[in-house]
Amino acid sequence: MDKQRLARIEEYVFGLFRAAGTTRLLAREVFESTDGYANADLVRAFEDLEKKRRLLVRYTDEGNDWLQLTPEGAARAGLDEPESPAVFPHPPKSST
Repeated sequence: MDKQRLARIEEYVFGLFRAAGTTRLLAREVFESTDGYANADLVRAFEDLEKKRRLLVRYTDEGNDWLQLTPEGAARAGLDEPESPAVFPHPPKSST
C-alpha cells in the first residue's frame, strides 16, 4: 500500500478516536464509519499502527473486536492517557 494513503487512513482512525473522546472503540464502528476506505485498507492501517508503530492494540472481549490506543497512541491522538489500560501490547512475533 502507498505510504501516503496509509498515513491518511491512520490519521482518519486517530480522528475517530478524537471525535469519540475515547481511547477505545469497537472495530465495527470504524468499519461502519466510512465508505471512503475499504475494510481491507483499514485493517492494513490497524496492523501498521499495532505491529510497527505500537500505537494501537486490537483484541477480542466477549465476542467484540476492540481497538485501544496505547499511551503513546493516545498522546498521538491528542487524548489523555487511559487510567488503566484494558490490554497491553504483546511483543512482535519473531521472524525466526
